[in-house]
Amino acid sequence: MQNLSRRSFLKVGAAGASLGLVQAYGPGGLPLATPAIATTTTGIKRGGTFTLARTASIQDFNGVNLLMGHFAFIRALYNTLVRLDRDLNPQPELAESWQFSPDGLSLTLKLRGGVKFHSGRDFTSEDVRFSWEFSTDKTTGSPQMRELFSLIKDVKTPDKYTVELKFDKPNPLVFDALDTLCMFDRTGVGKLGQADAGSGPFQVVGYRPGADIRLRRFEGYWEADKPYVDEYVIRQIPDAGAMVLNLETKAVDAIWGVPLHEVARLGALARLVADPGPPAPIMFHLMANVRSEPLSKKKVRQAISHAIDRERICKTILHGTVKPTWLMWSKGSWAYFGDLEGRYPYNLDKAKALLAEAGYPNGFETSINCSQKVMAAQMGIAQIIQADLAKIGIRAKIIDLEPTVYASRIHKGEFPLKVHQYGRVNRDPGTMLAGAVVWYPKGPTGFDYADFVRWRDEAATSLDREKRKALYRNIQELALEECFINPIAPQQLFCVHCDYVKGIWYNREGSPFVGDLWLDK
Repeated sequence: MQNLSRRSFLKVGAAGASLGLVQAYGPGGLPLATPAIATTTTGIKRGGTFTLARTASIQDFNGVNLLMGHFAFIRALYNTLVRLDRDLNPQPELAESWQFSPDGLSLTLKLRGGVKFHSGRDFTSEDVRFSWEFSTDKTTGSPQMRELFSLIKDVKTPDKYTVELKFDKPNPLVFDALDTLCMFDRTGVGKLGQADAGSGPFQVVGYRPGADIRLRRFEGYWEADKPYVDEYVIRQIPDAGAMVLNLETKAVDAIWGVPLHEVARLGALARLVADPGPPAPIMFHLMANVRSEPLSKKKVRQAISHAIDRERICKTILHGTVKPTWLMWSKGSWAYFGDLEGRYPYNLDKAKALLAEAGYPNGFETSINCSQKVMAAQMGIAQIIQADLAKIGIRAKIIDLEPTVYASRIHKGEFPLKVHQYGRVNRDPGTMLAGAVVWYPKGPTGFDYADFVRWRDEAATSLDREKRKALYRNIQELALEECFINPIAPQQLFCVHCDYVKGIWYNREGSPFVGDLWLDK
């Protein structure tokens, strides 16, 4: 987000208020152009079926449940109020324009008229309020984004097409929230196990668990020219090798979450395109449950960090596509502090000494949870870490879990060590803290530091970039000291597709905007 002082925020907000709601406004009230979302249709071919395969399964059709298996359908089934473009500038989607109040404590949005849900119901301001309530509810909402959405303290609906978002303090993260807060049809959320409740360019017409999801063009979609293809089929192929073979034989048009060892080879083949998608949205890491002995001891966790050969992981498992890191935000983030890099270099002697100081000179037994069906690279990373830990006497058993069990154990904190990846590292740093469950205090790892919470909350409500940066540095230094989460490397999420697939692009999580896609064949 752009740096903006409170004085500038108030000045721009007041000026905008005097002009009325005739222009879209970006972060902190900075005015933006309001281009039409629909693109030119010159040369675009209509019709056909686009088929994408991925290894991960789904839990349901909840658009704010950001699981790996869900990314393929989220932006096909659901609209959001704004859409962040490739430069993270908010553009209109179901909100046509917006305006901050002079004090920065509310944001008024004018909604697009004529939008219909797949049920045929009209989209109104009441649906915005419902979607916010649904997405922040602990029983129905987003386990990943609930804290971010909860920075919106209330949603007022003065009329059918006006919404007022209320904040306790100025909210620099609001546009990340609005880019991910799906709009739900309140009459359809009770059936999310089998169908969607969206207004997006496609709707669910068939679902075979563990096999495929069939989406059909929504004829009532508010962008009259879109989507361009008639059907979108999402196949689950749990075996990554079989998924690749399906692409090479043209049984599918694209594969998402491609095994990294296949990216260069596939990209070099005729008629295939290896698309890296958005800037790396994910950070691989090893998390330690501080509730579990002896991982409750800081020196044990520090020893583990010293024992991880990150360079080897990047070269052999991630195939040189990225560089190792010890930091919680990736290099593209303004909260990346390069001078703190390399705090725990691969050093087995240092690791052994720390273990001895912690009272475990002969090591101990533990386990490493992972799920190669969630992300194929997890198993390879777990195997290298297992071998590394054995060198300092830590005997770790690898437990490869089914995706649903894997996710359940994360949220319940039922693991000692876990290879995992958290997202949102390519968004505002505050969005990552609010949206990545592993960074929730008293969450999966069990960490609980009052300073962490205070710094996080101050940074999430300040409009001063330099102040926010200092607070995030405090958080980074605390995380390095405590080692409850040990970053290893960011990951690019590649989509490899046939070259006749045109117009595909992605949101910051890697969910494709298939409404813009067309087939040149």
